[in-house]
Amino acid sequence: MGGGRRLCAVLLLWSGLLQVHSISLKCGRGAQMCDGELDCKDGSDEEDCASECVKDQFQCADGKRCIDAAQVCDGVPQCRDRSDEIGCEKQIDGCVLHCDHNRRCVPANSLCDGKEDCSDGSDEANCDDQAKEAPRSTSMPVTAAVSTPVKCQLGSTLCSNRIQCVSYNHFCDGEADCKDGSDEDDCALECNEGQFQCAHGKKCIGADQVCDGVAQCQDRSDEMHCKKQTESCIHHCDQNRRCVPATFLCDGERDCLDGSDETNCASEDKGEKGPGSTSSPAESSTPIKCQLGSQLCMNGVQCVSYNHFCDGEADCKDGSDEADCASECDRDQFQCAHGKKCVDEDQVCDGVAQCQDRSDEMHCKKQTESCIHHCDQNRRCVPATFLCDGEKDCLDGTDEANCEDKEDVYKKEEGPSSTSLPATADGSSTPMKCQLGSKPCKNQLQCVPYNHFCDGEADCKDGSDEEECTSSCETDQFQCAHGKKCIAQGQVCDGVPQCQDRSDELQCAKQMKGCDHQCDDDRHCIPKSFLCDGERDCMDLSDEANCAEMGCSPMEFQCVSGKCMSATMLCDGHPDCQDRSDEDDCPTVPVCTTKHSCPQSKECLVQEWLCDGDLDCKDGTDEMDCPELPLNCGKFQWLCKSKTKCVPTAWRCDDTKDCDDGSDEAECGMVKCPPHQFQCGSQDCLDQIQVCNHNTDCADGSDEGVSCQIKCREDSRCSQGCYNTPRGPHCRCAAGFRLMEDGLTCADIDECEDRLPGVCSQLCINTQGSYKCDCHPGYIMETDGHHCKITGEPLLLTSIQTDLFLFGLRTGSLDMLSASSARKAILSLDYDWRDQRVFWVSLDTDSIRWSSLDQKSTGTVIKGVRADSIAFDWLGRNMYWIDGVNSQIVAIRLGKVPVNHSIILDEDLDQPRSLALLPQKGLMFWTEIGNVVKIERAGMDGSERIAVVNSSLGWPGGVAVDAISERVYWTDERLRAIGSATLAGDDIRILQMKETNNPFSLAVFNDVLYWSDARKRVVLAAHKNSGKNLKVLLKRPGQPFGVKVIHPFLQMGVENRCEKMSCSHMCVFAPGPKAVCKCPAGLLLAEDGLTCSTMVNSAYLLMLSPSTVTKIYLQSRHAAADLQGWPEHLALQVPGINEATIMDYSLRDRTLLVTDDGTTSLSAFKLRGSDLSAQGPLLKLLGNTITAMAVDWVTGNVYWSSNKQNRLQVTSIPSAHTAILLKEGIGKLESIALHPPSGRVCFTNVRLQGTDTGATVECADMDGGKRSVVWQDAVRPTSLVFSSNGDTIYWADKGLGTIGSVKLDESGYKELQAGEGVAAVALSDSVLLWMTVGDKKRLWYSDEQKENKLWFEVDTEVISVKAFSKSSQTGSNHCSENNGNCHHLCLATPAGWTCRCAHDHILFNDTHCGLARHCADGSRQCLDQLSCQPIEKFCNGRVDCHDHSDENCAGLKQPTGVEDVAPPQPHGSSPPPPHSRPPGNLSEVTGLNSTLGIGVLVKNLDAQQCSHSRCSGNGRCVEIDGYTACVCSLAYSGESCQDHILKVMQGPIIYGGAGLCAGVVVIAVVAVLVTRRRANTSRGGCPAEGNGTTMMALEKKAETTVITDTSSANADKPEEAVSSVG
Repeated sequence: MGGGRRLCAVLLLWSGLLQVHSISLKCGRGAQMCDGELDCKDGSDEEDCASECVKDQFQCADGKRCIDAAQVCDGVPQCRDRSDEIGCEKQIDGCVLHCDHNRRCVPANSLCDGKEDCSDGSDEANCDDQAKEAPRSTSMPVTAAVSTPVKCQLGSTLCSNRIQCVSYNHFCDGEADCKDGSDEDDCALECNEGQFQCAHGKKCIGADQVCDGVAQCQDRSDEMHCKKQTESCIHHCDQNRRCVPATFLCDGERDCLDGSDETNCASEDKGEKGPGSTSSPAESSTPIKCQLGSQLCMNGVQCVSYNHFCDGEADCKDGSDEADCASECDRDQFQCAHGKKCVDEDQVCDGVAQCQDRSDEMHCKKQTESCIHHCDQNRRCVPATFLCDGEKDCLDGTDEANCEDKEDVYKKEEGPSSTSLPATADGSSTPMKCQLGSKPCKNQLQCVPYNHFCDGEADCKDGSDEEECTSSCETDQFQCAHGKKCIAQGQVCDGVPQCQDRSDELQCAKQMKGCDHQCDDDRHCIPKSFLCDGERDCMDLSDEANCAEMGCSPMEFQCVSGKCMSATMLCDGHPDCQDRSDEDDCPTVPVCTTKHSCPQSKECLVQEWLCDGDLDCKDGTDEMDCPELPLNCGKFQWLCKSKTKCVPTAWRCDDTKDCDDGSDEAECGMVKCPPHQFQCGSQDCLDQIQVCNHNTDCADGSDEGVSCQIKCREDSRCSQGCYNTPRGPHCRCAAGFRLMEDGLTCADIDECEDRLPGVCSQLCINTQGSYKCDCHPGYIMETDGHHCKITGEPLLLTSIQTDLFLFGLRTGSLDMLSASSARKAILSLDYDWRDQRVFWVSLDTDSIRWSSLDQKSTGTVIKGVRADSIAFDWLGRNMYWIDGVNSQIVAIRLGKVPVNHSIILDEDLDQPRSLALLPQKGLMFWTEIGNVVKIERAGMDGSERIAVVNSSLGWPGGVAVDAISERVYWTDERLRAIGSATLAGDDIRILQMKETNNPFSLAVFNDVLYWSDARKRVVLAAHKNSGKNLKVLLKRPGQPFGVKVIHPFLQMGVENRCEKMSCSHMCVFAPGPKAVCKCPAGLLLAEDGLTCSTMVNSAYLLMLSPSTVTKIYLQSRHAAADLQGWPEHLALQVPGINEATIMDYSLRDRTLLVTDDGTTSLSAFKLRGSDLSAQGPLLKLLGNTITAMAVDWVTGNVYWSSNKQNRLQVTSIPSAHTAILLKEGIGKLESIALHPPSGRVCFTNVRLQGTDTGATVECADMDGGKRSVVWQDAVRPTSLVFSSNGDTIYWADKGLGTIGSVKLDESGYKELQAGEGVAAVALSDSVLLWMTVGDKKRLWYSDEQKENKLWFEVDTEVISVKAFSKSSQTGSNHCSENNGNCHHLCLATPAGWTCRCAHDHILFNDTHCGLARHCADGSRQCLDQLSCQPIEKFCNGRVDCHDHSDENCAGLKQPTGVEDVAPPQPHGSSPPPPHSRPPGNLSEVTGLNSTLGIGVLVKNLDAQQCSHSRCSGNGRCVEIDGYTACVCSLAYSGESCQDHILKVMQGPIIYGGAGLCAGVVVIAVVAVLVTRRRANTSRGGCPAEGNGTTMMALEKKAETTVITDTSSANADKPEEAVSSVG
């Protein structure tokens, strides 16, 4: 009895503490508010915490809590981080370390003690060897260069071993929690006066905290023996540190730590123990430590919460929590209904339940004053309104008995007062105890929630939950169809079903259009098209009855189920009927084309169907003896607790159990109730009327409380009313509204805003306090008022290997289009409903073909194209496709008059994979699987291009657009998933199931997603949002690829804006949509925006991107001002280039030179029409990148500089001779411009060495002479360009945002404000163009009025811009003929030209070069002439020269047999002066001086007469581009070979040897070049234009005499050999 009373007292105290100190019901009762640690999942326990404290308060170090100043250093930590009790020892007088911004000071013994007393950790810094070192000053210690200790959460501290964190309240609690036991070290052994020592002897607390109702000691010793009975102490224990009364002996609870109060209880009677027992108890092991609020069971191995003792239910395994419980209560006590507990009388009806069954809080309503029905042996009395209300309020059920007669069988009786206590229970059996919010069934074997009673569905096994239910309703009520429940009339058709059978929400939509069939007792009427469509529309299933009687066509076979199949699929070895009837009674066993078949039932199988979880064999043998495969969940999946299944992450906590063990719906956190409902602590949701109604409706009773008695004020100012809650009055809002932050005003909820699944499947219209759903044209609202259904059966078009199939999505019919002529797999398809055609492409055709849906005809859309993916613009009547070979998106107009196709998009397309169109909005989407995987979107004209998805991607394959939900869907073969996002790329969702292991193509229609799995050879369907309701639609031996849904409403109902345009060639849609005209390649759109015409002005721009060069004709700028996207253009992929940096172009040769930082090379490319072919690398560097480059379009010489060779140097192509022109005073060259006709070169010189000049623009002769600074006030000059006459140089200054120009004589400086981000400038005739770089790349130009105008802007990265016109690169110089007779380099000057030799050669006459003797035999000189290296170290892949010049390697093989002879240096020799006359003959080095020298054709003339007459008999005639020249024999030179070499020598006779060698070299060179060119010309080439000795001019003659093969893959294949440049 004493134990029971003591337990009641503890329970009362505990419940009071919970009520006072409880935290918001948003998280558990154990949460700690503002303690710096997140206890609530939503973080609400750390919200709105104090950041500043008032004057008489102390702020905890974590900044989250304020406490009274008197509580600091009181021995009890109130701060979670214990900062209020740190540094409180006497040593605090010797404070040595200030920390935490001087908010704290700690003593010496707190330094390096393994505990971070300072939040900034400075007290534990510089603690090598864990030695405590007191700092000499109070300044902050310097952070040590030691490893950072383990970081503990707030409320925890580090053990001495520095590898473990333990909560503060576990320190000095008498139990070792640190592995090294350091949490129990240095604990107080003696307490000061006025303190209490905890029983474990390790902790001291203030005396005023003893018996205050809050346990500070871990063993709760400060709260034990606090009752008055302790005055009769009779048993001393725990080494005389504790004394307990007699009632504590042998009561099943260990009150003594040594357990002596519970020893010898079996042999001795508890009452015989006298107060004089002073015997020392036996030594015993420390019992299990229970958490505060819990108590140990008698078995010593289990802890049970105090409020579970004597609650009528055994919680201890040994049942000890229900032992020794009171069976009779005192006169002033109330006995709980379960008979095991007594509570004080004043605790009855106080709003707080002390009884587990809440019997002390039942029947406390005021209405009990009108008590008319006594029950439960007169212990309870209920009012009339409780009788026959569907809820058992009496435990004996008498309030719900005899309700069928609908008569008041209960009469008001005189009885005990409503305030009287119920009588003591007799010895009758205790009723079944159910959880709060539930009640027992009649059989007393089952509990069912209250809201499941009378809901029309039996939940009790005996059906008692549906008995005694109301059969008729009041006039203002609605009776549910099952007849067992009444609801308020206002709840009918409110969008929320209250009836279990949803009958209150039926017939709420408008009568369906085309009503034809009445069903469900005439409550529904559906159109004829809904009959026998395979979907249940009527509850009575009458719409799908008698469907087999409809029959199939003569060309079809009818399955037993009524389904129609193509007769060609009958007895083919694969069941196509779900009932397999198409494979029954076959006359012969089918011959399987697959490797497997069922052993008994003989169906054909493929390997992927074995052990796939589906029964494909009638005998089930395909799923027998299957190995157990390891379960590996994907990135977007969740593993069930049973570890037997992976489910999509989206299925977690979606209120549907998808795991077999239901674990996906466990631990889901707080269920958030709608704003108009009350949130129970048990996560139930209640209507506001159920709160504070004196009935416990929440399972945890949280809907009732003391504060319910506080009534709403009449002037509450609530906009929609007020209601009482356990937390006091609150403003309430009706359904469809939410309470604003002011706590007073209700605002409408826009249910349509987030387009949540289940709200409306199509159109959602928000209304005040509610919403309504609507459907797109062609759809009909279903009876639920939320979903739409289309009239007519949609068909699924799919390609299976080489065949096209049509599958009825409602009837399940299957038909095969026999008109397909494909021999290899059909990978992509689309359809045109208007013309009843299916478009498709297969792997074996270079065309896009079509087949008619009536299977009568086929045709070709376009020939000669390779399409990876096709998409039909049914609105604009255009066919789009992806050209994967050329990385383009292309389109062609379908019509009677054929037109050439137009390139829609060709910029920065790496590997586009699949294409989808949305003509209704003028948009197209495609997947990119190149270097950067992404999903992109642009207008169907190529404009406004953006990457909509560039995350959560692996390898996106197929793509489809859902016009209804306005989302884009894609398959991901690497993630094995299907993803979706909004059209803008937001709200990315990934659906990853075992059925999405290998998705290939997909389609979306209404609420369903369809996709093909080529590996498993199935076509599947599932709900597009959840992935649930999965179905296998098709499973055939062939591989399925393309899928598309066919229905007429998918291709109609939108205005065709192109019909109002009169485009001469093709009309396409831009975003909006709006209609624009498009031209085929080679034509430009005129200024009228309608007509495509040939070019009037041939001037164009070349714009360089990292991997492409874009050609744009200047004529198009008049038709496209302020264009958002590219104008008419031609984008060319630069083969093998990914990091292009500098570009130059030779018009004469049509050769493009591009430097690539990725490969540190300079490469050449031929530009012929729309083809850009690689000619190979001209220069390859190592550990070095080219910073500036320009080509001399007369000679083909390349001027360049690099970051390791900061000088102006020139290299001849292809002989690869390099000479240094300027190196003194050069910082870094960033731009070079040439004007060969005038022989001038200009360059930018940035960061001059040894000077204060930032950057200059300098010019010189092309041989390096006459250098001068033409402008010295530049900041970051770049992009130099000459005027056409060569007297003015232009540049863009990135630092100033200007375009500057100055004459070469340093006069006439002009400046144009181009704006921030100017990056490049180009000049075409009199038109100045420039590019700015910012959020977009913009191209500007200056018109005739000198106004700056924007031409277009793009997102594509653009690096440089150059302009070319008819007037570009005109003129000539003395080097244009015969290379100026120069052996190595011919360099133009204003006065003539200069012959220069390579850096390691010298001139031994005006034109010829010989090897200089600067190095020992077998060695060569570095380009900087500072050292020599062995020949074998050149171009060996390792840097040896300081300037890296030994790895300046030519990419093209030099002619073999060519060697330079090194004559002795003549005394007093000096470089010859520049030539002042033009050269007169074709020298022996013909073949080395072609413009770019990719190859030179020299044709021998078999004419002896020409040799005698033209070449003086001392040589032979050759023809080059129609020009006859002489190749002189040994020892002869001159235009007609008239000069003997000995007559012209100017030096020692030894030069004769050199001349003879030179002659041999010439003959060898010519022979080699002729042979090579003959081989090259046999591969084919294109006609070329040009003059002089340019490459194209030399090729032209060859191409007129050699039969070409333009399809040869070896055309213009470059040589692969590498030689050193120099």
